[in-house]
Amino acid sequence: MLPLAGYLNSCQSAAPAGAASSAVVTTKGKSLGEIALEESKVPVRPGVPGKVPFWNEEAKLFIYAPAFDYKVLQGAVKYLYTVVSVRDQKKFSFEAKVPYEALSPIWAQVPVGTFSVQVVGLNAAGDSLGLAGKGSFYRASPFNGPYHEPTALAYDQSALVALEKLMAEKYVQYWFTYKKPDPKYLNYRYPAKIHSALVIGAITYARLKPNTPEAQKATELARIVADFMLDLRYKPGTAWEYFVPTYYGVKLDGKKAHMNDVNNFTMMGVDAGYAFLDLYDHTKDVRYLEAAQRISQTYLKNQMPNGSWYQFVHHATNKPVADNIAIPTAVTNYFDRLRTDYGVKGLETPTKKALQYILDNPVKTFDWQGQFEDVYARPPYKNLSREQACDLAIYLFNNSKNNPGHVALAEELVRFSEDQFVIWEQPRPYATDNKTPGRNSKDWITPSVQEQYVFWYPVGRSAGIMVETFWHAYEVTKKPLYLAKAKSLANSFTVVQQAHEGEFPTFFTKYNLPLWLNSAVYPAKVLMDLNQNLNKLPKGLL
Repeated sequence: MLPLAGYLNSCQSAAPAGAASSAVVTTKGKSLGEIALEESKVPVRPGVPGKVPFWNEEAKLFIYAPAFDYKVLQGAVKYLYTVVSVRDQKKFSFEAKVPYEALSPIWAQVPVGTFSVQVVGLNAAGDSLGLAGKGSFYRASPFNGPYHEPTALAYDQSALVALEKLMAEKYVQYWFTYKKPDPKYLNYRYPAKIHSALVIGAITYARLKPNTPEAQKATELARIVADFMLDLRYKPGTAWEYFVPTYYGVKLDGKKAHMNDVNNFTMMGVDAGYAFLDLYDHTKDVRYLEAAQRISQTYLKNQMPNGSWYQFVHHATNKPVADNIAIPTAVTNYFDRLRTDYGVKGLETPTKKALQYILDNPVKTFDWQGQFEDVYARPPYKNLSREQACDLAIYLFNNSKNNPGHVALAEELVRFSEDQFVIWEQPRPYATDNKTPGRNSKDWITPSVQEQYVFWYPVGRSAGIMVETFWHAYEVTKKPLYLAKAKSLANSFTVVQQAHEGEFPTFFTKYNLPLWLNSAVYPAKVLMDLNQNLNKLPKGLL
């Protein structure tokens, strides 16, 4: 890991006057739910005009006390905040010196549900000078678990059952006969994402069943799929040579015109790289290591002076399809694996450049833009997601032993991700007019994790990422609340699984919706890792 010492001082945000001064909460004698409620009063990177951007302009719900970009009124010496709960019409109020104060003073009293907020400026005599700002939002439930204990299956057994179900699918077995993807499974049109996930899933399954016919067959499957990926790569001499294509047999128009065979979603190269590395680790076939290294060399060739890459480009020319620059957390972690595990040279400086871009941009702006191959790039703050924030948090936790200053930023990133995307219980009403079973929020199984603002659904892979992130937070801080959160989300997989005959579905609902196999593979790996990590803990901590 590369240390970030010296970088982080410039990334600390100033707290607005009157805001909670610290995330430290007294825990002695309190339940986990009481601790979580108390912690929810501490805002996540509250904005300050001209100093700290207000990142939450498109946010609709908050676990942690929010602060809003309301205007300063001439002559106002203080501001009256009034919050009204829609559920029971209870009012909560407080005064502050500025109109952008976090709602911390009354936040723990506000019940879960929709609320309105109104901020009025007052002069020295206490007279109203008018409205500084108003809005309607959803007070999301803080953690009040643990949830779903005891579980029906141990985590490793749950993962094994899910992978067994995946390996038996017709669109997976199709590879053995035809040596190519089943055209009936539409998500195979994303080879860098879905083919890679299938390789990783097959190898993971083989490792769970060592020295068995099932392991041999799973390894054969991984080779078949990986060899197909090798043949599919962009040709030598093109800008993104040796990358497995993002799209295959896709040509859309309108807002999804970026989804075209000629275009490359640059961050997706990492998915293929990890698949090749996992297969090399399992087989020691050097072809797969070479393929992974070539992906890194293509990244180096196209790295911009600012340290990052465009999100969407033409694969042959590197001409950007959209102006958005990627948050390259996936690449920094990929480079770290190549350097640390395989001794690949020449990656340290490019990794530092990419990290510097992250620290100079999303860490300061908190514009954690969604990065998905099937979603077009949005303007700043219009489509936030949690994946890159979690990536960086995990990096910081893993690199905190000799850099204790990393932990504060890492915890802030965890809190942001939870605040905006984790649903512990009582989801905000969503898609209430959607007649498709499972789409309406009343059909969701919680705890769950939403994917992104513009695709506000509880996705398995998103939950897996949060399980991993909460575990790393616990591993470094030893705070029991992080462990309880990791386990509660992991427990949800075992609950959802029961409604789907052992499968890890893509969406946390009892109804059948389209399956993305990567949302089965990644959580299975996470649950197996969590099981191993928990087995190393003293029994009293469980």
